[in-house]
Amino acid sequence: MRRPLSIAVLLGLGAGVLIILQTASVVHIVDTAIFEKQTLAALRTPFLLTLLIIFARAATQYASGRMGYYCAARVRQSVRSDLLSRLRELGPVRLSREHSGELAGTVTDGVEALEPYFSRYLPQRAVAAILPLLILAVSYPTDWITGLIFTGTAIFIPVLMILIGEEARSRNQRQWKELSRMSSRFLDILRGLPTLKMFGAARREGEVIRRISEDHRAATMEVVRIAFVSSLMLELITTISIALVAITTGLRLLHGNMDFSRAYFVLLIAPEFYRPLRTMGTTYHARMSAAAAAERIYALLAPDASPAEPPPIRPAAPPAAPPAARPATTAAPPEIEFQNVTCAYDQARRGPVLQDISLHIGPGEHVAVTGKSGIGKTTLLYLLLGFLQPQEGSVLVDGVNAALLDLERWRTQVAWMPQRPTIFPASVRENIALGRPGASDDEVEAAAHRAHAHHFITRLPQGFETAVGEGGHGISGGEIQRLGLARLFLRDAGLLLLDEPATHLDAASEQYVHSAISDLAAGRTMIVVAHRAAALDLVERVIAL
Repeated sequence: MRRPLSIAVLLGLGAGVLIILQTASVVHIVDTAIFEKQTLAALRTPFLLTLLIIFARAATQYASGRMGYYCAARVRQSVRSDLLSRLRELGPVRLSREHSGELAGTVTDGVEALEPYFSRYLPQRAVAAILPLLILAVSYPTDWITGLIFTGTAIFIPVLMILIGEEARSRNQRQWKELSRMSSRFLDILRGLPTLKMFGAARREGEVIRRISEDHRAATMEVVRIAFVSSLMLELITTISIALVAITTGLRLLHGNMDFSRAYFVLLIAPEFYRPLRTMGTTYHARMSAAAAAERIYALLAPDASPAEPPPIRPAAPPAAPPAARPATTAAPPEIEFQNVTCAYDQARRGPVLQDISLHIGPGEHVAVTGKSGIGKTTLLYLLLGFLQPQEGSVLVDGVNAALLDLERWRTQVAWMPQRPTIFPASVRENIALGRPGASDDEVEAAAHRAHAHHFITRLPQGFETAVGEGGHGISGGEIQRLGLARLFLRDAGLLLLDEPATHLDAASEQYVHSAISDLAAGRTMIVVAHRAAALDLVERVIAL
């Protein structure tokens, strides 16, 4: 954003130059009217010129502010987009150790904290570095004593900012950490409120939130206290400096050592000399807040940093076979093969979850994967989805290393349903059409029919247009599973990955789900992670880990 920032700075400097011209014009009018006894008619041109300068100054300052805000808006948009891309790149496995509240706070409040830094601080810093020099260049020829006062007193302002800078930085960092901690804890409490109520722990957690909120309040007040003290010192330095100019100028004017026009000029220009320095001092805290938020943002965006262990580097070679190029609308069943695959979430602390696994699943074959909890069943699915990369060995799709596939295109050929599908706060129709936003109403309803979901959807208050809450609030667990299956029918992919699709369901709901899966699996390769015996009836082969 160098160009818009440069334009904002140039406009700010232009406004400063106009201030000098405006001051000179006002001095000329007053001096001419009082001492040369000119009539108003004779001063018409200087008056019009002064008005023109005033309007030009206002327009320039407005344009400078708009350009600064434009730059800040573009930066926020770009950083937020980069953050979301980074989170998508890290994937759900590596993000599972992070607090959702902290991540959400970084993407929202953290990015918003950058706005005053780009819109106000950066342009003002450049203006404060150049404009006082321009005013000094005009002041010394006009009155060298005033120039010396300007120079001597202006030094105190950057010194003051340096002295408070480090303290303000540490306080802003603490404030941001407390805000992130509070956001994270509050989100956890909201999600776990039924459990907290059940165990009578809601009041205790409320007390925890109260303490965290109090810590955040205290950290915020420390930041505000520093901001007020620094503002007080800036105003004090500025007031004393202007008073010095006024006293020395008045005394020399009184004793006849200085003419009126020069005295009037330095008195009018003195506040304008300190204004950019004072404004930069007040925006300095915006820099501190932005720096505290940016540390977390940079930690997420850094290519070598991730919340968990970084994934193995994907090979850069292009795909040697056509799986990634297969049209998304073609439900061609792929062939899957694992060759001596070893995979770990945290190699140093837990060791591999899967070690030296080899298996083959033919195109159109239906397979169940069983084993005790934590043995790596879901990890197999994550490897196929590209959420994880194996540390050793390879996963082949139609004979091609899955690490060489274009993940975005490959995932269009995969239909995945986790243990509990995510239902978003939107209409039932929008939730079903998640994987195909352009699907017609008829296609969505046909998918619901095939998933045995149509009959309960039509009983909802607005049918397919009924809004369901976050996590499926308003519908039952079995109905959530059938909405997830309707998504898969609409997806029409060649590979089905189902992670315990009937977990925690009653017998009637389980029957509906299994009937829908049986229909869905026809002509597709299917891998089902299963514990319950009823799910094994859906497959031709069982793989025990």
